[in-house]
Amino acid sequence: QFSLFYYPYKKQTTHTHTHTHTEGSPYGLCVAYCIGQMREGDGLMMWVFFRKAISRSGLQHLAPVHKPMPPITNGPSKEMHTSVDWTETAVNGEHLWLETSCSGDLCYLGEDTCVLKTAKSAPRTKCAACKIVVHTACIEQLDKINFRCKPTFREGGSRCLRDNMLRHHWVHRRRQEGKCRQCGKSFQQKFFHSKEIVAISCSWCKQAFHNKVTCFQLHQIEEPCSLGAHAGVIVPPSWIIKVRKPQSSFKNSTRRKKRTSFKRRTSKKGTDESKWRPFMLKPLPSPLMKPVLVFVNPKSGGNQGTKVLQMFMWILNPRQVFDLSQGGLREALELYRKVPNLRILACGGDGTVGWILSALDELGMTPHPPVAVLPLGTGNDLARTLNWGGGYTDEPVSKVLCQVEDGSVVQLDRWNLQVERSPAQPEEGTQKLPLNVFNNYFSLGFDAHVTLEFHESREANPEKFNSRFRNKMFYAGELQSTFIYWVPRTSFSLYQCDGTDLTPKIQEQKFQCIVFLNIPRYCAGTMPWGNTGDHRDFEPQRHDDGCIEVIGFTLSSLAALQVGGHGERLHQCREVTLTTFKTIAVQVDGEPCRLAPSTLRISLRNQANMVQKSKRRTSVPLLNDIQKVCAADLRRLSAPPDSFSVPHAVPERLRLRVNRISLQDYDRLQFDRERLRDISIAVGIVVVRGDCDLETCRLYIDRLQEVRTHTDECRGLPRPGSAHRLSPNWSFLDSTSADRFYRIDKAQEHLHYVTEICQEEVFILDHGGLAGGPATGMPDLVVEPNSGVCSCVCVFRGDTALHKAASQKHHAVCHLLMDSGASLIKTNFKGKTPVEQARNAGDQELASYLTSKQLPTTVSHEDLETAV
Repeated sequence: QFSLFYYPYKKQTTHTHTHTHTEGSPYGLCVAYCIGQMREGDGLMMWVFFRKAISRSGLQHLAPVHKPMPPITNGPSKEMHTSVDWTETAVNGEHLWLETSCSGDLCYLGEDTCVLKTAKSAPRTKCAACKIVVHTACIEQLDKINFRCKPTFREGGSRCLRDNMLRHHWVHRRRQEGKCRQCGKSFQQKFFHSKEIVAISCSWCKQAFHNKVTCFQLHQIEEPCSLGAHAGVIVPPSWIIKVRKPQSSFKNSTRRKKRTSFKRRTSKKGTDESKWRPFMLKPLPSPLMKPVLVFVNPKSGGNQGTKVLQMFMWILNPRQVFDLSQGGLREALELYRKVPNLRILACGGDGTVGWILSALDELGMTPHPPVAVLPLGTGNDLARTLNWGGGYTDEPVSKVLCQVEDGSVVQLDRWNLQVERSPAQPEEGTQKLPLNVFNNYFSLGFDAHVTLEFHESREANPEKFNSRFRNKMFYAGELQSTFIYWVPRTSFSLYQCDGTDLTPKIQEQKFQCIVFLNIPRYCAGTMPWGNTGDHRDFEPQRHDDGCIEVIGFTLSSLAALQVGGHGERLHQCREVTLTTFKTIAVQVDGEPCRLAPSTLRISLRNQANMVQKSKRRTSVPLLNDIQKVCAADLRRLSAPPDSFSVPHAVPERLRLRVNRISLQDYDRLQFDRERLRDISIAVGIVVVRGDCDLETCRLYIDRLQEVRTHTDECRGLPRPGSAHRLSPNWSFLDSTSADRFYRIDKAQEHLHYVTEICQEEVFILDHGGLAGGPATGMPDLVVEPNSGVCSCVCVFRGDTALHKAASQKHHAVCHLLMDSGASLIKTNFKGKTPVEQARNAGDQELASYLTSKQLPTTVSHEDLETAV
């Protein structure tokens, strides 16, 4: 038996709940019941209980990041998910089950709850995200005790990011490496006692504690999680939002008026539904974060791809790890395209990297997110060039992520291949290359013929090519047989490089292979260009110089590559025209084909951003340091807007267009998002910090109105009409939801960031404004005025904008004008300065502020001060 006591905030009471348990029974069921009852009361202040720290259920459901779901008690068997569910039926906390051969691992449920406790050889499955092992038949029992996997997204209904603070996902472990976070002692597993729970660890930050009340306290269940050592690369679940499917909206039959300013692209009927996606991203810009999007090709490197995929799902958010064999490359890039500081990790061969780079080109992502490489293929020449090595050798994935985060960004030239069929008599072969863009090399002749024979053999008998070693052995055998019976065909071609004809030289030296090389590496790590040294005719080879190297090989020089030799350097050029008269074997980045007589043109396409692995890490952050930074960020998120500062980092500034929607239009068209966008009235532009909340943004918008009013008065313009002015009780609108615009309560503005409710435009609801169409002739007014506005003088009184603001006691406008360089020495026609105007108005506080700014202003603007 055990007792559980709690003390509410208002009235002190004692609740005692008693249960009788057999040895080893899940105490968490009783604890979950008690705490569930307490949450219905006034509040929970303290938990005290004995025996075990937490139960086998993990107790993570007691403080869920999202709304808890009722446990499944009856009904049909639940579908086992083996991959991440991106459909509208996705459920948060679903396990990702994979088959496992870990026969020594006991079922996570324990002997009392496990339904197959007597079966020693029952099939087991393992979750890739939280690493628990259960019998396949016991999966439904996990739902009954409400033990879910770590959350990977948040529901669209909760629009406040701070209400979705990520908490630890605690899991019991019977085996645990490392040391206890609390006492610093190792986790000692006793022989013949493997059934005992020795540790409690978090699936996110990987912190682990002894399963004792002296090491693990119940208050830690509610603590926010820092995401551990890789917090800078993990995509937080609060960024990924599951949105509801839009309802059929009422379309106004009236013809839309054409806007004269702030033009927008209108959408046709039905485009909202066709473009709807179940998930969207709302990232928060932070210079401390470099989120990594991982693409894994399981077909590369034997079975290494599958193993790497599971390891990344364990360390990262499973929704930032994608299996390329299941498709979804383009959809993933579209989803993450607006994530700041995004980096991509391509796990596969050079072909996988080229596939991702081509997808980035098709989407038109500017700038391209830098791409790192985890080599899983056989050649991996691009990976070698970028210092990632020739293959993955079971290096810890945690170390790879650190290298991706710390790597430097370099440029990689990419080249177009255009093919035109020759009008000569048709021969065997194709007129279409396997790739029309190459990153590594394009070659024709002997090496392409060997690669083509290997490729055709692998296509005919794929079961014989299931290991890297066997592939290399077969390739070597094919190389030897082709070497004996090879008939050269490179002489049946014309070569023009930047207008220079290389055909005579190639025919004279009887080259068997011609390579157009973009990177220093070729043919599994060899360097065919070599070291130019003091060679004055050629520059050292680079992958970002916009030049391509042309190299010729004889059979002897091609064989000498493996012992440090190099080919014959022919040219460094920017454009190549190649004409073939016979069917010849060619290869593009390792993809071979037989090309019919054609004319090929090679030209520079663009430059891609790549991540080059640093040979030595400049700084290795300690775990404690990273957690301190993350904890500081968590405290900053939960604090009032102006109660914190980040001295070491300032997020990027956002330029946002402010648009006004009247209350009448909102009530009439609240479910027609596109129509509301079209009839909104432009107010101006504000420039705010990337981490600005709505309460601070409101000050900028109010200041925008004041600046416009005083600027127009100084210029002798009439005051703006009611269609342009905002009423004092206006409110923000959330325009990121898929179905409609949502109103933000003014009392909760400090809980929302600007990036949570908008992307490039801020929509505000004017409760007192008039309905109407778009404004005409409305200039783009920015909240940061230029020097022309600050020095504008009224022709009747000689007052500047600062004179006018000081006389009417507008502190916010005065602060803005002073920050923009307004003069304190200029006088009006009565000889009054802005300081004297403030004193005459009876505002001593404003006069003192202007006086404190007077000395530096006088010095910095001495040459500009001229009395009017």
